[in-house]
Amino acid sequence: MYDVIVVGARCAGSPLARLLAQKDHRVLLVDRAHFPSDTMSTHFIQAPGMVRLARWGLLDRLRDTDCPPIPTAVMSIAGSETALEFPTYTNVDGLMSPRRTILDKLLVDAAVEAGADLAEGVSIDELIFEGDRVVGVRGHTSEGGFEERARFVVGADGRNSVVASKVDAPFLHHTQWQGGGYYGYFSDVELRGTEVFFLDDLIGVAFPTHDGLATVAVEWPGRDFKTLKSDIEGNFLTALDRMGTLGERVRGGTRSERFVGLADLPNFIRQPFGPGWALAGDAYYQKDPAPADGITDAFRAAALLSRAIDESLTDPTQETRAMTRFQTEYEEVAIPLLEKTITTASPDRTAQERAEAFINIRMMDGDQIASMDAENASV
Repeated sequence: MYDVIVVGARCAGSPLARLLAQKDHRVLLVDRAHFPSDTMSTHFIQAPGMVRLARWGLLDRLRDTDCPPIPTAVMSIAGSETALEFPTYTNVDGLMSPRRTILDKLLVDAAVEAGADLAEGVSIDELIFEGDRVVGVRGHTSEGGFEERARFVVGADGRNSVVASKVDAPFLHHTQWQGGGYYGYFSDVELRGTEVFFLDDLIGVAFPTHDGLATVAVEWPGRDFKTLKSDIEGNFLTALDRMGTLGERVRGGTRSERFVGLADLPNFIRQPFGPGWALAGDAYYQKDPAPADGITDAFRAAALLSRAIDESLTDPTQETRAMTRFQTEYEEVAIPLLEKTITTASPDRTAQERAEAFINIRMMDGDQIASMDAENASV
């Protein structure tokens, strides 16, 4: 029997498993994928996430994959450009936007090295209950049935979380999706660090990633998304042509992979825990991709939840108190970010209003980093 089963081995699940294994808990990490494996992503690791990687001893590993550092940005608001430098922190001299095939494999390997067991290619079909408490999982692999039991089951399995569904975790906040878009990878595109463009009806972003590629993304109002499908590349390039010289530069490069679509992404916070279960990552908290916070949000959940589960396993009488504190501490950051994100993504706001909300989100990064010192063993 395990202490904890973590369903989902990406940016929330693997760090959580690693932190708990480092505390000598018996952890099973389960995912339906086999790693390395790609997934839809905003790629960016914002400053608080970079600081966590550094404190977890994983930032140098990411640097060793030749992921390019990004120390600067250019922000364009309705055609008016401003050059920016990202703040520096100890051991962090820029942001990064890794491919998920590389980042997720790195995180999975680190969890296994810390002592977590890994079960790949496992689809979870149901949870095992004793009374109202979750005590395990059942599922299947290509070879047959799968069943394991644990004192806690954590759903880090994305916005369509099986764990959240099976425990009927209610939404505490929910706003329908507002923006949808596409991103692609292009070679031979010169970038000025990260480039972010705010127009009244569009948001665009371009940044470097692994293998000398530029990741380029456009977000349209959600109401327009269906019409874009008739000519994805044509609509994509036409949008870029409205963003300074970006369209010309991208047209001069070569798209290396198919476009990836982002749609039907509501903004929500679910109830994150109950008897024997908890949620992390997008299973708990999802917001529009415009501020590119998803990886950083997942890291924060892993850090805070690892402390709460460790305390609950050490002293079961403290479970409710520890898990409630996890929720309170997480949502102190998550709710203000959610509110600003909804403004950033809103097609009913001007470019200036959307950009100001985005800037406010980035200003909150320093507060997140300052709060990490209070997280004790979780960091």
